[in-house]
Amino acid sequence: MRKYVIYFTIAGIVFANLSVHAQDNTRWDLRKCVEYAIENNVSVRQADIQSRVSAILLKESRLQQIPSLNFTGNHGFQFGRSLDYTTNTYSDNNAMYQQFGLNTQVNLFNWNSQRNTIKANELNRQADEAAVDKAKNDIALNVARQYLLVLLDIEQAKVTEIQLQQSEAQLRNTQMQVDAGALPELNAAELAAQVARDSANLTTAQTTIEVDKLTLKGLINLPADAAFELDVPPVDQIPLDNILEISPAEIYTMAMQSQPQIKVNNLRLLASKKTYNVARSRQYPTISAFGQLGSRFFAPFKSTNQIPLGVYPNENIYVLNGADKLPVYFPQTGIVTSKKSFGSLWSDYGAQIKNNFGQSVGIGLSIPIFNGWTARANIERAKIDIKNKELIAEQDTLKLKQDIYTAFNQARGSFQTFMARQKEVATAERSFDLATKRYQIGVMQTIEWLTNQANLYSARINLLIAHFDYVFKMKVLEFYKGQGVKL
Repeated sequence: MRKYVIYFTIAGIVFANLSVHAQDNTRWDLRKCVEYAIENNVSVRQADIQSRVSAILLKESRLQQIPSLNFTGNHGFQFGRSLDYTTNTYSDNNAMYQQFGLNTQVNLFNWNSQRNTIKANELNRQADEAAVDKAKNDIALNVARQYLLVLLDIEQAKVTEIQLQQSEAQLRNTQMQVDAGALPELNAAELAAQVARDSANLTTAQTTIEVDKLTLKGLINLPADAAFELDVPPVDQIPLDNILEISPAEIYTMAMQSQPQIKVNNLRLLASKKTYNVARSRQYPTISAFGQLGSRFFAPFKSTNQIPLGVYPNENIYVLNGADKLPVYFPQTGIVTSKKSFGSLWSDYGAQIKNNFGQSVGIGLSIPIFNGWTARANIERAKIDIKNKELIAEQDTLKLKQDIYTAFNQARGSFQTFMARQKEVATAERSFDLATKRYQIGVMQTIEWLTNQANLYSARINLLIAHFDYVFKMKVLEFYKGQGVKL
């Protein structure tokens, strides 16, 4: 019996450890949320697919520099009057035929059109890779914003729960005094109403947590019914840069070097210039080399044979022998046709393939003369595309600078608000302590004490909001500095 008890105890400890480990695995910190979002978010995956498409296009353009090699083969039947490849004459005979060819071609000179195409595709590939980084940064910033919002919800729920506990404790004390006849029953009724309001506020706060968690799950593409418990770091322990030691101009300089969108715009502009060079090159002649190997086979369905009919004189042709005319005899033949069996159609296959084998090599020249203004239109479109890319880069650069200066001023304002809220909480706590003491000795009415309690609750909530707002604003500045998003 004792042995079984030991076994059950050990098994219980093991299962408990496994349970704790499983619970720990379901806890999500910001890093885990961001990594999961980057791996599973649809926008990031779409950007990655576009990057892979660009890599395929680049590989294709590079391989187009090497000679092409193509094999062609035809097998068919022809009916009626057609060319007999065995005799090189036309005849009214149905036949079976085959043709084979091996062709190769390589561009020798095209005014660097192919090289510029490769460079443009390489730049577009790099731009698409930078676009993947931009998509990752965007989702990381959005996840961080929602993550901090859930943390704020959790902290607000804690403050609301403390408020409820204080109200319940005060209600118990007041009820005891009412029962003893020291206080009127109105005091207990007012406190009971406050407890009901605090309970409702706590329920609302807890619901807000779950709703914002669902939004966070949606951002990271996690199923709504998946286990999801956040790791809640103390907000006052989140590392932050000193806002007094940085300037928006310095952040802007860093952002111009680190932000993927700026890199994307620069690369796409360079790619557009290479595409313009490609369009210009296609106005000029192209020189190429080609080669070909080929053979053919032809088999009529009917065979034609000549048979001798005899030797007969021709009255119109003679030889003089003195005064005598000696006739000239000519052999005469007849044509006999017969159907071939399917096997006999292939009787001379190898000989025909060998005898008809041919080769050719040469140099090709292609000179564009008139093509419906296509070449010139491509050049004009390339010029407009360059101008469009320049405007996009200019617009994004101005927007980046505007966003950085706005974020800096918002962060500075959030810092000042946070400092003011700290003083507000300190004042509200002192006022509430004094009000509680006065209420306990019976020199303050319940409604006045509840007002002080509500002021303290509001001050604490405002402090939490200001603190989290300041943290997020500073994280945005860190993001623009290229430090990523981390807590």
